[in-house]
Amino acid sequence: MEKKPSLIIKTSDTTILVMAKYEAEFTEHQIQLSSVLGYYWNKDVPIIEKFIEIFQTVIKRAIYQVFPHEKLSLKIHLNSNDTLENSSRLNITLLEVKADDTEIEVKGEVIILEGIDLRSTFSKLTGYRRKVDETIIKEIITPKSPL
Repeated sequence: MEKKPSLIIKTSDTTILVMAKYEAEFTEHQIQLSSVLGYYWNKDVPIIEKFIEIFQTVIKRAIYQVFPHEKLSLKIHLNSNDTLENSSRLNITLLEVKADDTEIEVKGEVIILEGIDLRSTFSKLTGYRRKVDETIIKEIITPKSPL
């Protein structure tokens, strides 16, 4: 049986831990949620979009350190209770991860970000019309280093 690289994701209230393992190699990276989200909020940038970008980058880095590759393909499903800017709950599901056409085994594929719901009662009642339910396919390519 061929051994596949694996990606393990664990979450807590304050951190997201991204680990990758392949044969004897192992790496671990943390995303400190309060620092990252607070920085994005302070700089007035789209918080969820930027968070998803950093999450993808951390996954790429973790897998690359144990399983060097050129192209990482991610298939991610997003589900929220309102628009991304106004939602108080976001589910991020990793549907598929491939490094150079090698499928990566994913453990802990669902991340739930939940905060205080500051929407008005009317917004809460009509939020189902604006909710996000989409799948994103992203390819991250690392150029080969010159000889």
